[in-house]
Amino acid sequence: MVDIKICDWLIDNADAPIRYQVAREMLADEKSAKCIETELLENSAVCLWLKNLAPTEPMQHRATSMEHGSMDSCLENALYKCARLGLHGGLKPLIDAAEYYIVKTKNNLDRPFRDDFDKTITAGLFGMAGIEDEIISTCKLGLLDEMYHFAKQNRYDIYISGKERAGLTGFPSNWRSREDFIKKDLANEFGTWCPFPLIYDVMGLYGLYSLGDESVNQKIDTVLNYISSNDFHSKITDGYGITISHESHITGKKDYDKNLYRGMGWSPHYPGWFDVTDYIANSVVSVGHTGKPYVPRLLFFAEVVSHYPAVVKTKWFGELLNHLENYKTEAGTYIFPKEWLPEKTGYAVCGFHMSYGENRRKKNWCEIESTFYMQLLRRHI
Repeated sequence: MVDIKICDWLIDNADAPIRYQVAREMLADEKSAKCIETELLENSAVCLWLKNLAPTEPMQHRATSMEHGSMDSCLENALYKCARLGLHGGLKPLIDAAEYYIVKTKNNLDRPFRDDFDKTITAGLFGMAGIEDEIISTCKLGLLDEMYHFAKQNRYDIYISGKERAGLTGFPSNWRSREDFIKKDLANEFGTWCPFPLIYDVMGLYGLYSLGDESVNQKIDTVLNYISSNDFHSKITDGYGITISHESHITGKKDYDKNLYRGMGWSPHYPGWFDVTDYIANSVVSVGHTGKPYVPRLLFFAEVVSHYPAVVKTKWFGELLNHLENYKTEAGTYIFPKEWLPEKTGYAVCGFHMSYGENRRKKNWCEIESTFYMQLLRRHI
């Protein structure tokens, strides 16, 4: 539900990225959006992130892959920021900047899709940015099918027993106290070492609703119902845990006398699932992926999942909205603590890139961004 009065206030006060999104997405005013488009594409933040998305020499950004990493030029940060600033698949500068990843995906459609972490990131981020491409759609649907095959079984008993852990050898000593070693036979059963939903999936799955295919919608809802449960949050480790396999990344050969251990991560756990208010109260400042409560991570996640009808009906979502009402002003706008909207190098999924491109030299930048954020949360209610 969009507040027209507040949208008008944002149009009068915000910089181009927010004004463009308000006009295009909230007011469905294509004429006004078109008038703002040139200003949007000339905005300094937009120009910076388009450049980050398409660096001149891709592999020289010092990350381990073009897709995954904490550097600003990694896809998961650069494309996320472009979408957060209002860029979308209908704008040629974004398509041009993302061409490297489109071509790479076209040249790498091997199955199972979920064995390729970079492919999962690409599909999720392209879905979020609304970049439509036949090959990318094939990839997204393939990833969904493989994930759905697991989620529909409502499996939460994914870890080996203590007795089995005691018999394992060859893993790093700092993992000795961990109890989240994932059953090896899951990979064989589901045909991929990663059948589980990841945060990157959740970032872009909602784009498939536009297909109008009930079978696809049902698969998406099944995945969302799997993670939107007490069982997921009480029985599944945040980050899933440690996989065990025989596959060697170096040689590509199988060694049946040695186990290969890989730490997973990036699970779609809801920050503060059991108590949002307590999570916020115990949040620390200036921290990222440490396992501690961190409000920016909560706000990032809430905005992403607000696109799903099943999520906005959850107790978790309602409690979050109720808590955020504490930051409402008499004028109907919102002002969050400034540390809730950080903008610095790091993983977007951890809440490091929360700015909507507002000039932070403006006295009311925090009020503008906080108010816009609340409109984003409420627009699908």
